[in-house]
Amino acid sequence: SKYEDGSTKYYDGPGNHFDAVRKELRGEKGPFVIGAVLLSAGAGLLVGRSGHSTTTLNGQAAAAADIGARTVPFYGEHQAGIETPAQANSTFVAFDLLPGVDREAMGRLMRLWTQDAAKLTQGEPIIGDSSPQMAENPSGLTITFGFGRGAFEQAGIAEQWPMSVNAIPAYSIDRLEKEWNDGDIVIQVAGDDQNTNFHAVHQLLRTGKTFVKPIWMQRGFLDAAGVNTGKIGRNLLGQVDGQANVAPGTPDFAERTWMTTPTAMAGGTTMVLRRIRYGMDTWDKMSENIKGKVIGSDLESGAPLSGGDAKTPMDLEANDADGDHAIGDNAHARLAFTDNNQGIVRRGYNYDDGMIAGVRDLGLIFVSFQAEIERYLNLPKVRAGIDSLNKWTTPVGSALFVVPPGAQEGEWIGETIFG
Repeated sequence: SKYEDGSTKYYDGPGNHFDAVRKELRGEKGPFVIGAVLLSAGAGLLVGRSGHSTTTLNGQAAAAADIGARTVPFYGEHQAGIETPAQANSTFVAFDLLPGVDREAMGRLMRLWTQDAAKLTQGEPIIGDSSPQMAENPSGLTITFGFGRGAFEQAGIAEQWPMSVNAIPAYSIDRLEKEWNDGDIVIQVAGDDQNTNFHAVHQLLRTGKTFVKPIWMQRGFLDAAGVNTGKIGRNLLGQVDGQANVAPGTPDFAERTWMTTPTAMAGGTTMVLRRIRYGMDTWDKMSENIKGKVIGSDLESGAPLSGGDAKTPMDLEANDADGDHAIGDNAHARLAFTDNNQGIVRRGYNYDDGMIAGVRDLGLIFVSFQAEIERYLNLPKVRAGIDSLNKWTTPVGSALFVVPPGAQEGEWIGETIFG
């Protein structure tokens, strides 16, 4: 720490000194300014808070964005975590309602969870927080709530279910495992710091324990915050993944995503969550050229095989030197993104969950949002059974939820449905 007279010292004394440092870090007045840690002789100086420059180990200066202090507004027309640029980490937790939890009790639960989420996303501990210190770095935290068909049934309003199907139909490529399917409620907790995500999930579980029981949890990851900035990330197959998404904040994004009817759902959306396991052992044996043909894009650049760069739309009519379609008839890109992926917005995460019988359990938590579920249902029908990538990808979990609109202060998430 550094005193006002310019002298510095390391201090390990009473906590009030650390409180003063925290205030300084948050931009409040205090006797301390941010200290520096000398890494080693010749090493650069690392200062990790907002408003201070950073020098990397090779001496190059860069702006030090305070990722830990970043917040995303909780209240608004739409729930956060959908149009929000994808954060580095996400945890999905599904719940079943306990017996006897009716529509009125659902309202009590969602009032509590709304209050909790509004605080946690702004870096504040909840009432009765078991670890309030862990709330201090919101790190872009968003908390998004969705409801399955079972919640509507138990609340006695099954006729208000706004979709044409109650669950995603099983496809020929599916090998579904019951521990990853469906649920009455889902919470998506996303942020750039996994400690913050853990704390948020832990507190929400504590708050909800008299209303719900958790039935599954899935944790995913993307590039760490500040890594690969401005570029499209890769999935665990090495593929640049997400080229077909439209930009948040655009009319196209709004048209694809937000429901306009029924009135109770205006500003909400539908959510598909599929757990897709990869078969890496045989994939690793393929050449990059073959992998590119299977996917329909260049593995190095992410550009479609029809030409251009990673952000160039596919030309499904383009031919290669042999007169065949440059993007093969069975290529994943052609079949999964027919009509340029018309109608859905993807928000997937990689997962790596250890071993099952000596084989690594890893793959993709596929998440999509769409205004009408038919926009999603039209895609897997096309690719089931004939997509070249199916040899290395196996859907093992499937869930469908309706995501209600956002809430304003004084309201609660789901009030338009269960209120």
